[in-house]
Amino acid sequence: MQLAQAVEKPSIRRTEGHDRRKHRRVMWSVRVRGLTGDGEEFTCTTVDVCAGGLRINLARSLRKDENLVLYIDGIGRVEGVVVRVLSEIGYAVAFKVPPRKRDKISDQLTWLINKDRLGLTDDREGERRPGGGQVIAKYGNGVSIACAVADVSIFGVALRTAGPRPMIGDHVQIGERSGACVRYIEGGFAVDFRTLHGNDNP
Repeated sequence: MQLAQAVEKPSIRRTEGHDRRKHRRVMWSVRVRGLTGDGEEFTCTTVDVCAGGLRINLARSLRKDENLVLYIDGIGRVEGVVVRVLSEIGYAVAFKVPPRKRDKISDQLTWLINKDRLGLTDDREGERRPGGGQVIAKYGNGVSIACAVADVSIFGVALRTAGPRPMIGDHVQIGERSGACVRYIEGGFAVDFRTLHGNDNP
C-alpha cells in the first residue's frame, strides 16, 4: 500500500493534472525551508501533501512557473515549481523529481504521517519503507495484542501477530487511529481506517 504510484512527467502542465487524478492529498502540516527562483530564503508550513507535490501558505509573493528548492522536514531536499497561485498567500507546488524519487517520497510520507498517530516504534535501519515497527492493537472487551507492521498506508494497516486475531468487522484501536478488521492475512490481519463513521482520518 502506498500513497501514490509513480508517474512519468512529460510536462509541468500535464503533471499537475495527472497528480490531481492519481495522487491522494493528505492534510498534513510540516515545516518547509526554501529558496525562491531569485535565491531568496523563506520558511513556511504545508497545508496538504502528496507524492506529487504540496500546498503551502506563504506571506510573500511567488510567481506561477517559478522554480523552488524545498527542504522538507522528514523528506529532505526536493526541487519544485509553482503550478497554481491559489490566493495571496496560497500556492500549489509540484515536485520536479524522477519516478524513483517520487516513489521514495511516497514511502516517506506514508511513514511520517502514520508513525505518530499509530504510535509506531521504528526498529528499521537504513531507508524507510512502509512496514516495520511495532504497535499495540486493542479490540473487543479490552484485548490487547502486540503486532508487527507488515504494511501501512493512509487508508489502513496490515499487522502480523502471534496473538489472537479480532473477528472480521471488529473495531480495532491502534494508537490514535481506529478502524475495522476487514480481512485476514498470513499470520495476521488488516485494518481499514475508512470503515468507521466519525473516524479521525487525516
